[in-house]
Amino acid sequence: MNTPIPTDDTVLEHDEIDAALFWHTHKKNILLGVLAVLAIGGGSLAWYVSSTLTAKGAITSLADARDVPQFETVIKSYGGSMPAADAILLVAAAQHKAGKFNESTAAFQNFLKSFPTHPLAGGALLGVGQNQDATGKPDEAMATYQQVVEKYPKSYAAPFAGYAQAEILLRDFRKDEAKVVLDSLVSQFPESSIARIASAQLSRIGAKGSR
Repeated sequence: MNTPIPTDDTVLEHDEIDAALFWHTHKKNILLGVLAVLAIGGGSLAWYVSSTLTAKGAITSLADARDVPQFETVIKSYGGSMPAADAILLVAAAQHKAGKFNESTAAFQNFLKSFPTHPLAGGALLGVGQNQDATGKPDEAMATYQQVVEKYPKSYAAPFAGYAQAEILLRDFRKDEAKVVLDSLVSQFPESSIARIASAQLSRIGAKGSR
């Protein structure tokens, strides 16, 4: 069982990503409101008008985009903006779904380079690991998943990366190592849905979870 790449289709299942989706849904009003406050505070009408039109154009373009070429147009036209960040993730997810794993990895890496502090950076790195695993590189995937856990321990992606490690270990019949990882997930992320899944997996393979 492969843990799905977080996309607009899967994030609704997770509370942490719901916040990101709230931004994705309501960012037009939020962003325009922030711009208005900044404009009033700074007293720069020209800056306000220019920034507002740019932000509005980026948001509208992303909302109208339906496929990879259109997402790529948003990225090219509004590079560095939050809609461009969303568009890169959508491109990466679409390419993964189409089995274009190398292209998907390149898109995720572009996202990480362009938006290293983005709230979904951990999810992008998780996507890289999933592409590596899908192309028969489980050792590379394991290392990437470990990076997710270490670099983004508080992100929604961290427990998913840990569970993906356990899946690879179980697939390789490394049951004892998998138990250690699963038990760590239960202890480290006690309130996450992954902790419940890990605990159930521990029961199936003959170990008692710490919850």
